[in-house]
Amino acid sequence: MNIIPDPDKVAKKLSESGGKKAAKDYCIAGLICAVFGGGICFVIKSAMSHHKKKEQNNASLNKQKETKTASSCRMEENEALHTHRMNEMHEQTVQKKEVINAKKEADIERMEKRAQLRIEKDMAKESLTSSGTSVIESYHEAVQNGTVDASKERALGFPWLSIGYDTGLVGPTNCGKSVLIMQIAMALVRGQCDVNLSSEWHDIPPMPVVMFSLEQNYNEFSSHYGSVLDDLPRLNLRAGGCITPADIINIVKTEMKNAGDLGIVVIIDNYTKLASLAGGKDMKKFCKELEQLRMEGLKTGKPLTLLKVYHAKSDWKPTVPLTPNAVKGDKRNVDFTNNFLYLTYCNRGSDKRVLGFMKRKHGNKEAISILEYAGTEIDQFRYVGEGNVKDIGLPQTKEESGDVKRGPGREAKYSLEDVLLLYDMVQSGECTYKEVEEAYGISKSTMKKRIQRSKK
Repeated sequence: MNIIPDPDKVAKKLSESGGKKAAKDYCIAGLICAVFGGGICFVIKSAMSHHKKKEQNNASLNKQKETKTASSCRMEENEALHTHRMNEMHEQTVQKKEVINAKKEADIERMEKRAQLRIEKDMAKESLTSSGTSVIESYHEAVQNGTVDASKERALGFPWLSIGYDTGLVGPTNCGKSVLIMQIAMALVRGQCDVNLSSEWHDIPPMPVVMFSLEQNYNEFSSHYGSVLDDLPRLNLRAGGCITPADIINIVKTEMKNAGDLGIVVIIDNYTKLASLAGGKDMKKFCKELEQLRMEGLKTGKPLTLLKVYHAKSDWKPTVPLTPNAVKGDKRNVDFTNNFLYLTYCNRGSDKRVLGFMKRKHGNKEAISILEYAGTEIDQFRYVGEGNVKDIGLPQTKEESGDVKRGPGREAKYSLEDVLLLYDMVQSGECTYKEVEEAYGISKSTMKKRIQRSKK
């Protein structure tokens, strides 16, 4: 009888009952059957080895499953991260496109606005030049229609002021420009020049004058001119630094509606300060609008005569005749001016001034005259006679003027002879420099400088 178990059956038994228990049973059986030889031990060992390999295989399969599961999770995470990044890139692309489209739309809108403004500007130009018709009037038609006679140049009181033209007055600071302008305004509104200001005067009826003063206020006018302004109802004086180009245009338009055959005179004192306050853009627009009003006045028979005051550049030398390039400010503002007068210092005396032309549309360009302070109750100039460019001199300094502070251009209160007499009195011990200064207002340094200059 063969009692040696089959190895496959033993392995199956071990698998079903568990390794330890089956081994125990078979060990007991092995002890019982030990006498039958070592063959049964080999069978048991083989069965256990087979079971162990099977467990290792199962563990390997489980580990592979776990690895596969972990790999699958990582792939899902990577795919989710990739999807998130793609979404972010898509959003950024959409935002960039929106910004680009918005910029394109803004550029298109800007171009459309420019095109519209260009069209409006062209239409405005056409309306001004055509005056309702597309045909420009010929010379013969102008003669027949009386346009030539209507546009004939006429002097407005003074020979250097033409009706319907743009005239500028330029000069250095504190040479008396505002005094001259005020005297011109008073002569025009009165229809007469009380103090002779030029070589000739053309009679005119009293006419309205609108004067804009940007450097003086009403208190200064009242204290300096007193009751004189009360007797000038035709003088529309607007003063103060708050005047703007738009204010001037509106006031001029209103005054031109009520103007007569001689129209109105508009004085701007001074144009340089107006340009500095308004800025380049507003000033350019103002110059064009003012020129358009002047041209319209010639067509309607209500001429607009402009008189502008300018400052000379700081680098201009008083001993050199003025030119349009010497005018301070934007050169384009000067281009609209038809005639240019200059007023500057004179070497004939501290109370003298040189008045002349540096640009004139018609007539003699070398007309130069000498003026002097008239010594009237209010500051005025008086015509002395003809002059030339050699009469242009340097301004009088404070030390030269003498002593008590006075208005621009007046003679020293004390002559050179008076100063020499006082100096001799100090040298002889009759008085001191301090007593002279207290009594006469002449300092020691001023006295010595005047004496030194007289010896040169």
